[in-house]
Amino acid sequence: MQDPLQPRRLAWIETFRRRSSLDLLSGWHRRGDHQQRSALADPWGGIHRPDWAERGLLIWPRGGVWLTIEQLIRWPSHWNQSPHQQERLVLSWWADEVRVWVDDVLVHSGDLFDTRCRWVLPERWRSGSGLRVRLELRSPCHDDGALISSRLVREPRNPQVDPDGCLLPEALDLQQLRQSSIPESWLDCAPDSSRAAALVQAHLAEQASASGVVHWVGHAHLDLAWLWPVADTWQAAERTFQSALALMERWPDLHFAHSTPALYAWMAQHRPALFARIQDASRKGRWEPINGPWVETDCVLISTASLWRQFDRGQHFSRQQFPEWRHDLAWLPDSFGFAAGLPAVANATGVQWFCTHKLAWNATNAFPHRLFRWRGRGSAEVMALMLPGIGTDADPVAMDSEQLKFQQSTGIDRALWLPGVGDHGGGPTAEMLEQLQLWQHHPQAAARDGGTVRGFLQHLEPLREGLPVWRDELYLELHRGCATSRPDQKRHNRTLERLLREADLVAALLGREGQDWAWSVLLFHQFHDILPGTAIPEVFDQAEPQWRAARRAAAAARDAGLRHLLGAETAGHGGGSSCPRRWAWCALQPLPLWSPLVRLPRGHWCSAGRQLPVQVAAAGGVWVQLPVVDGVSAVPLERSDHGADPGQIATAVRDPVGVTAREDGGWRLGNARLTIEVGPEGLIALGDAEGRSHLAAPLRLSRYRDHGEFWDAWDLAADYRTHPLPMPERWQVELQDSGPLVGRVTLRGQFGNSRLRLDVLLAADAPFVELRLSVQWRQSHEVLRLECPLQNPAVRWASDTSGGVIERPAKLHTPMEKARWEVPVISWLASVPAAPGGGLAVLLDGPQGADASPDHLGVSLLRGPTWPDPSADAGWHRQRIALMPLAEGWMRNGVPQAAIRFREPGWHGPVDLKHVRQGLPAVPGGLIPLAIKPSTDALSLVIQLLNPGAQRLHWQLTEDWAVPDGTNRIELRPGELREVRLVRQSS
Repeated sequence: MQDPLQPRRLAWIETFRRRSSLDLLSGWHRRGDHQQRSALADPWGGIHRPDWAERGLLIWPRGGVWLTIEQLIRWPSHWNQSPHQQERLVLSWWADEVRVWVDDVLVHSGDLFDTRCRWVLPERWRSGSGLRVRLELRSPCHDDGALISSRLVREPRNPQVDPDGCLLPEALDLQQLRQSSIPESWLDCAPDSSRAAALVQAHLAEQASASGVVHWVGHAHLDLAWLWPVADTWQAAERTFQSALALMERWPDLHFAHSTPALYAWMAQHRPALFARIQDASRKGRWEPINGPWVETDCVLISTASLWRQFDRGQHFSRQQFPEWRHDLAWLPDSFGFAAGLPAVANATGVQWFCTHKLAWNATNAFPHRLFRWRGRGSAEVMALMLPGIGTDADPVAMDSEQLKFQQSTGIDRALWLPGVGDHGGGPTAEMLEQLQLWQHHPQAAARDGGTVRGFLQHLEPLREGLPVWRDELYLELHRGCATSRPDQKRHNRTLERLLREADLVAALLGREGQDWAWSVLLFHQFHDILPGTAIPEVFDQAEPQWRAARRAAAAARDAGLRHLLGAETAGHGGGSSCPRRWAWCALQPLPLWSPLVRLPRGHWCSAGRQLPVQVAAAGGVWVQLPVVDGVSAVPLERSDHGADPGQIATAVRDPVGVTAREDGGWRLGNARLTIEVGPEGLIALGDAEGRSHLAAPLRLSRYRDHGEFWDAWDLAADYRTHPLPMPERWQVELQDSGPLVGRVTLRGQFGNSRLRLDVLLAADAPFVELRLSVQWRQSHEVLRLECPLQNPAVRWASDTSGGVIERPAKLHTPMEKARWEVPVISWLASVPAAPGGGLAVLLDGPQGADASPDHLGVSLLRGPTWPDPSADAGWHRQRIALMPLAEGWMRNGVPQAAIRFREPGWHGPVDLKHVRQGLPAVPGGLIPLAIKPSTDALSLVIQLLNPGAQRLHWQLTEDWAVPDGTNRIELRPGELREVRLVRQSS
């Protein structure tokens, strides 16, 4: 029951605050308004932003609109002047750019990230003439602007000497955090009287000193790109680092922590003198590198190999450049969720601590822990800390509130605080440090203890055994559109990931070094506002040539290495033809089974004296079915324009494709593994070798309105399914290829302002049907989805994720499960029915947003956000998807390896190879080869492996390879990630 006196108590406290704080918000008027009408009374805010107006904010329209307001500030008549005190102008805003002028002199500037000031007023303001203050504020492009607060405050010049009681109101606020009510007898005393001040002072003197400690560390969160281009980031970093070093000279308690090895590497190369000063401050323990991965990377859209490389490269740089620190910390305060496999990757690179703040952004369910052990599959585990807010100031009430909340959540009376302007850098300011000093030894404030992040974590490490254990992904209940926005960035990422894996494999087999520069490009652009597609267009315009240059460099290195490895730089030409006669196809992943089908130039093809099955391709060239191989292997190919050699043995087609017509103008395609039916309604049916149907209805391409979210490029509208948009009911159908190697049917249609083409391909000896989608996308604030109605209801569904595989329930029960209505998937997802058999896998050629229920699997293909990039997804897009029926489940049917074959179908090109060659033996079915890298010597290489399943897996090496101890058997526990060095036993 509410205390009936509570309203009076609150009013009394509010009036008492006026002893030291005066609200100026109603005094602002627009410049040039001779009537000086209050800008706060403008009805625009109440009409368009009633929620903000209710909070008393001064509001003006979005879109980069400038607001210029001013007022004459004079000494308040109820304040006594004293030589022991000083006054400040305290402002906070939500604006893209801010300039504060006093008597036509610029005294402060800020923006969306530097959102506060505490400017000390000059002595002359105490005279009768006062100060003329002018604010120039520009609203954000994506949101309305607001002047949140503007106050005059007074405080003692010396924190230890406060004869005027300037700190009494805030001291009372601090006491209220621990004791929520004031004595009833105070209500009969005028709150602005000297007697009220005496009552408060006597009351506070009777209270015990505040318990607890606020462990503060200066910090500056700096996004490598977001609402500014990368070039601006380097300048912001330089300013931030110089400012932090200068403040250290003035404030001996200041310790400064900063992340991102990529930033430090840039400083080392381009600002060596500044980097030397940073290293010197680091050796003195004042500057703390809190690194982990190379950049503050996205952690749900990149492959396990990339995440591993992010950590490995970041850790290597940190240990090399800052050897005085223990590097076992991953600092990722702002990434948009964290995959369940991250603890395994972290452990593999020596990381034992994980720190983030982002889960505090959950829109639905508050994350239940502030301090816990995060455990992945198997034994991988990190200590995890949910950080306080980043980009904060030194407000004493906010600091003590955080200390009390952390203590309430964890039982620990020592809390971390990170003062410093953030997002666009900046770091701690002199104003913040002065405010910290003001409350350093105040009895109503928790103790302030300046130190390091690692120093704070050391206090927590002995508590490990008693902490709760979290055995799940760290899903962010927000920003669900990031897996779908800007598909061009995902395409570049997945292509460069593949090219670098292939180039590293070839370099390892040759005993050479890998592609360092191209890896730098990839890792940098996996930053959590670039790869998700949530930055301004200039960021992507500048990224485009870097992506392309890195792809060309990686492909060139791979191709040159393969030609050297296979024994020739060029292939021979024959018969005067411009097309080389000798070619090779190479499997560049050590998988247990390759059944290659490639499109090659027209002609007759053979391999090792055997004629190969050939089919003329409607799109040009010929389809050729190659011999079955395993492991990392190369198959020789020979082309002839003059027909097959009569002495060669013809090879029969393995598992040929048959095509028959349907009465509705569609087609039925089948091989020994599956059958599909395609008609004007689309992909109508999908059956497996046992005759089981896997689609309850035709495959659906659906379109919905996706509008109304504040974080446009980040967020998929939660109600999008309630706003369907029309799609073609019937498609134009055309048979392109009719077997026996490939059957291909093309569907065409239009919707809105966009055009779509869907090629449905079934290949000989293939366990899946491939869908090739080409869209001229011209829609805004819409989402295009592919949805597979399941014939066999799912009880669970699985998908790959960074660092492993995760299974989720198909029917959502708990609030947290229901909040995961769209999740990121990297390369595959699969339904798991109640009984064995009847599951369906969807293979992807890059990360996408996905969802599932007992009756469907869905993939979000394209969106149309307009902020911060007005034309983010517009243009031509090509995507590949495959549907794979499962007889025994995703693990037994080898879905993870099938996804690799789908995304990485091998390399082919002109090479004078005469015999089949094997570079590496095949891993067993179920095991995932993540990366193969050069080792420290030419006779060995390093392979990274993942066991995604629930059983132990063993790899029996061939006699050509062994691990360093001489054995040839490798065992991986369920969920285990491992890096193994293989030594070549023969040349």
